[in-house]
Amino acid sequence: MKKKLLALLSVAIISAFALSGCGSSDEIGEITVVAGNLYPVIYTDDNGDITGFEHDLIEEIAKRNDFTVKWEQTDDYTAMFSGLDSGAYTTIAGQISYTEERAETYNFSEKYTANEIKMCVRGDDPAESLDDLQGRKVCIEFGTVLEKFFNEYNKDLPKDKQIQCVTTSGSAYEELKSEHFDAFPITVMSFDQVMEKGEYDFKLIGDPIIVDYQAFPFSKETDPAIIEAFNKTINEMKEDGSLKELSEKYFGRDFTTFDAE
Repeated sequence: MKKKLLALLSVAIISAFALSGCGSSDEIGEITVVAGNLYPVIYTDDNGDITGFEHDLIEEIAKRNDFTVKWEQTDDYTAMFSGLDSGAYTTIAGQISYTEERAETYNFSEKYTANEIKMCVRGDDPAESLDDLQGRKVCIEFGTVLEKFFNEYNKDLPKDKQIQCVTTSGSAYEELKSEHFDAFPITVMSFDQVMEKGEYDFKLIGDPIIVDYQAFPFSKETDPAIIEAFNKTINEMKEDGSLKELSEKYFGRDFTTFDAE
């Protein structure tokens, strides 16, 4: 009888260890997130604490999945991605755009915000759409998707109707105000932040020329359970309305409701 009890106890102990081992891969424990400094996406408040939309989003993901977050901060995006590559960081908080090129190198979470790029003009400009800017000067940053967009836009237009793309080494806001050019593309999110200060009489016109989607990047070696936790919670927060509420808290509008491409 004693031998039988010992045998049963041994089986129970072995089973417990086996179950413990199976469950350990699902326990995330702690992740390390490197944060940029981009108000109100992610920034340091007056008390020196990291806060912002993406901070609160990641902390909510951690809370709902029972893991903790170690935060680090830098303004150097090259260093952020280098740290992601080396495994020093689990992911980046800093309005990282999803692109097909980046997706070849990194795994991405579900997209959680969509930032529209529209044309910004002076408040007294009669232009109402991109087509109204034909034959006029638009300031862009060359070597970006914006240059590609305007090259495509101009290719079937006669020379006098093509949008003239220029650049500036100064402030695009001051240069537009001084009428050195007629418009420049800007994200709605950034436009809201500029207009909140009340320094310029500008307006946005027309439909978005580009829609930029944000998602959290992870190295290809990241534990799939971590990405799964991010995806599950982002989708839950979209469904329960808490992601929209978070966007309205920090941005004053909803950037989370969209049909992702």
